[in-house]
Amino acid sequence: MSPEANFKLDAERPAVGALLRAARRSRNYTLQDLSTRANLSVGYLSQIERDIATPSLGSLNRLAAALSLDLGHFIPIPNARGLTTRAKDRDTIWVREGGMTYERLHGEFVGASFSAFLITLPAGFTTETDQHFGEEFVEVRAGRVQFTIDGQVYDLGVGDTLHFRSDLRHQAVNPHDEDAVLFWLGNGPTFQSRPNIAAEQPS
Repeated sequence: MSPEANFKLDAERPAVGALLRAARRSRNYTLQDLSTRANLSVGYLSQIERDIATPSLGSLNRLAAALSLDLGHFIPIPNARGLTTRAKDRDTIWVREGGMTYERLHGEFVGASFSAFLITLPAGFTTETDQHFGEEFVEVRAGRVQFTIDGQVYDLGVGDTLHFRSDLRHQAVNPHDEDAVLFWLGNGPTFQSRPNIAAEQPS
């Protein structure tokens, strides 16, 4: 996948950490309050607010739900593309430049039960440790990635796959000097254009 992103953050848009802190304080939530609502640790939330940690789209979705906000409050959300995505004009999304990038593959329709992305892990990048409802399937398309699932390490190369329950603690790391590209499929908390889907719901 090209390192050139089709979808870039507005340089004048506040960082995710500042947006999260402002939203939390406007509701008079403590970090512990938000931790309980989003099922994320206080320490991790503090790191996000200080822009030390870069949350995944799944964690941002959980934070948005905990604050009764749309995901678009934290990152610009591209318009839905319907049922088909063309390789030449897919949206590439990132939370912060230099972190993971997500190229959306799934369509948008009422009742969709999973999401699919091409995910690029930059050289030397380590994801957050996560644990949530659902299941995930990963195929390595380029590079190598080490996944830790419930304490067990899986070293994956091109063509290797991994399928696991998301309620097991999981983390991915790219310890190598080249980017890794993953095909990811899952039905846990991920990126969805909730306003567009809601608009299709019957009244």
